Amino acid sequence: MRLPLVTAVTLGLLSGSAQAVNVYSDNGTDLSIFGRFEGGFYNRAANEARDHNQKSGASVEGEARIGVSASTTLVTNIKGIAFGEWEVASESSENGHFNTRYAYTGFDLCQYGTLVFGQGDTAKYITVGMTDVFEHYGNTSNSYWELGGRQEGQIMYVNAVGGYTLGFSYQTPRSGMAEHLNHDTRVKQDLDVNAGYAVALAYNWQDGPAESLAFSLAYDWYDFHQSPAGDRHSFSSGISYGHLNDGLYTAFVYSRDKYQREDHHMSGYEGVLGYTMENGLGFTAGYGYYGYENNRREVSEITGQVAYHFTPAFMAYAEGRFGLGRVDYPAEETHQHEAYMINLQYNF
Repeated sequence: MRLPLVTAVTLGLLSGSAQAVNVYSDNGTDLSIFGRFEGGFYNRAANEARDHNQKSGASVEGEARIGVSASTTLVTNIKGIAFGEWEVASESSENGHFNTRYAYTGFDLCQYGTLVFGQGDTAKYITVGMTDVFEHYGNTSNSYWELGGRQEGQIMYVNAVGGYTLGFSYQTPRSGMAEHLNHDTRVKQDLDVNAGYAVALAYNWQDGPAESLAFSLAYDWYDFHQSPAGDRHSFSSGISYGHLNDGLYTAFVYSRDKYQREDHHMSGYEGVLGYTMENGLGFTAGYGYYGYENNRREVSEITGQVAYHFTPAFMAYAEGRFGLGRVDYPAEETHQHEAYMINLQYNF
């Protein structure tokens, strides 16, 4: 079920993947490692998306992730927890640099939720994550990723009770978190965050005729008072049905954003539809749109993936992103290119 998976990401994926290896367990303390290895063919546009300095054209590239999760019992029903995940690509694509995806520590309060501190997903991901189902693409139809998605310097809380999931995150001050392209002036601006927060509420029907149906709402606000863009307010809603990589899965997310010193709103929506057969063969397609003033397209693209799971740990997939053109703003930095890859992936 996609919503519990999203909730698990917000909690911190403390168990890692289904194939995570437990390397230490003694007297209430556990340590596991997990990760993935991936390699395959990337066309030129896909390579440039991985590294804007990459101009060598199509090539075979590789990357790897490694993660560590740990927990220790402090008192009855309270654990200390820690989680980290890092990614490194081949030297030709990312110069071999490690990228921190998650890094935080905190408390598992059992039925009272999980409270962690550090770098991770904001509460908004409980909603926008419903359509974040592709390995690399399909994440440009809302403002969630503008600040990096997995943000540093956060306080993150999530609690799942019955079919309900409640999430809250608070962003502490950070300079130079991202660049924002002002949609009125077409000038890039640095985004320095003074403070911010996100809140989300979701419900997943667990039985009855609506079983596997989920609905979610999210709101976030960021104070960019030192940046020309001003504050940003964002609202997102999402609905999903089915189980990712297990039969039918479909989802739709709508977002609306407003920067204080821009004249109009940004609106975006993304829908995905996928089906995975019992033999491990799956097909997923998605459409994403993100536009200014509802008639000037910044993003309009189709994403598709065909995957075959040889085992739960090993799969082959082909994934592509295809731009559908734009109406206004013929600016170089927003040109869309057809990007695709054919990869093998091993998870543990």
